[in-house]
Amino acid sequence: MTLERDIHELLYDHDCVIVPGFGGFLTHYRPARLDEQRRTVHPPSKDLSFNRQLTRHDGLLADHFGRREGVDFNAAKNAIEAQTAEWTETLVRQGRVELPRIGTFFHDAELNLQFEPDRRVNFLKDAYGLRPVAAHPVIRQVVAVEPPRKVVPLLPPAIKAPRSTNGMLAAAAMAAVLFTAATWWAISSTGNKNALWSSFDFLPGASQAEYVLPEPPEPGPAAPLAEDPWVAPNSEEGVHLYPVAGDRAPVVAVDLNAQKAKVAAPESTAVASSGVRAKYHVVGGCFLEKENADRFIAELQAKGFAASLIDKKGGLYRVAIGSYPLRTTALEALDAVRREEAPDAWMLVK
Repeated sequence: MTLERDIHELLYDHDCVIVPGFGGFLTHYRPARLDEQRRTVHPPSKDLSFNRQLTRHDGLLADHFGRREGVDFNAAKNAIEAQTAEWTETLVRQGRVELPRIGTFFHDAELNLQFEPDRRVNFLKDAYGLRPVAAHPVIRQVVAVEPPRKVVPLLPPAIKAPRSTNGMLAAAAMAAVLFTAATWWAISSTGNKNALWSSFDFLPGASQAEYVLPEPPEPGPAAPLAEDPWVAPNSEEGVHLYPVAGDRAPVVAVDLNAQKAKVAAPESTAVASSGVRAKYHVVGGCFLEKENADRFIAELQAKGFAASLIDKKGGLYRVAIGSYPLRTTALEALDAVRREEAPDAWMLVK
C-alpha cells in the first residue's frame, strides 16, 4: 500500500489533504529563520500539522490514488478506508504509526492522538533543494574613538583706550557754559524781558512770511442736461430696432405704427396724464383678453408701478408698466424693469 506516497505528493500542491475517516494534513508557510542554539540558518518552508476533526471526504486523495493505481473512484475510496483501518489498529496495538516522509502518530499518557511531522521534509516548492546552512558569528572589533579635543579660541589682546576722559568732560562743561552765556546775551540785547525760550528767534528783526489760503470759486448754475435729439422717423412703419440711447448703446424695439394708429379710449385703469405728454412707454405685456390685461395692471400697481392700458393693437391689449415724457428716463426704467420684473419688456414710442 502506497497511500503515504500520494499524501506526500499532494502536500506540495495543496495546503490541506484530508484522509477520510482519519484526519486532515495542513501546511503553513514559515519564513527563513535563525536557530541561535544550533547556529543554523533554515530556508523558508511549509510546516506540517494534523487536525483530527477534518474527516469529511473531499475526493482529492481518492482521485489522485485512483489515477495512479488505475482504478475507479469507488475502488480507490475502499482502498483508503482499508488503509486507515490498518493505521488505527496499529496505533491501538503498538501505540505508534510512522508514515515515511510525512511524520509519526502516537498516543500520549492520556491516550490522545499526537502527530510529530518529519522536520527533514520541506513541502515548499520555491525552497526545493535548499538545506540548512551553518551560521558563524562575526566578531566585530570595537575601535575606540578618541573624543575630540576642546579648542579654545585665542582672543586678540585688549586695546587700552587713551586716558582722555577727563579732557572730554572738561570740554563738554566749557561748551555748556558758553552756550548758556550766548543765549543770555542774545535775549538781553533785544530788550524783550518776557521772551519765551520756545519762541526764541536767532534772527531778530527779520520779516516772517505769511500764507493766505485761496478762496474757493463760487459754484455756478448747473447746466441743464441736454436731451438727445433722436426722434422716431416718420417714413417707416412697424416694429424696428434702434439705438435709442446712442450709437454704442444696445438697440431697443420701437413700434412706429403706434404714431399713426388711433388712440384708444381711456380705460378705468389708465393713469391720468399731466401737462407733459408721455410718449415713451415701457411695455410689459400684450393680452388677447381685456380681463387678463386688467389683472396684470392690478398686480403691477400693487407692486408700486404706475401701470396703465395703452391701446389695443392687432387684437391685443398692450399694458405699459410705466410711461415717461423723456427718452433717457424711459431707458433707465426699461433697464431696471428688465433686470427685476419683466426680462422681455420693450419700449413703445407713441
